[in-house]
Amino acid sequence: MTKLPNDTPFPFRGRVVWLTPAQGGRTTGPPQPAEGHAYAANAFVPPNTAVTGLASFVLRGFEPGASVSAAEGRWLTVENSGAFRVEPGTVVVITEGPEPVGYFHIERAG
Repeated sequence: MTKLPNDTPFPFRGRVVWLTPAQGGRTTGPPQPAEGHAYAANAFVPPNTAVTGLASFVLRGFEPGASVSAAEGRWLTVENSGAFRVEPGTVVVITEGPEPVGYFHIERAG
């Protein structure tokens, strides 16, 4: 979990779906960040993979421990261009290491 300044923009809005442990998701279940903290992980946008297009991604505003929840997201260190470009309808694959643990479905970008 990470704490970012309150004025940090999160330009992506959508819904996060966490994989269950049986599906290869987190063994501890969906993340439960403390109040005021965000969940930081790696992510990629298909058709890229964890090998060809992995970058730091941050989620906040989701219901801690929920399998499905509305959320806000942002790339931490890259701009929304090239391999990291998202628009409504894009699915961002959230990973821990190279393994997918969730999917962030973009509903609004900008």
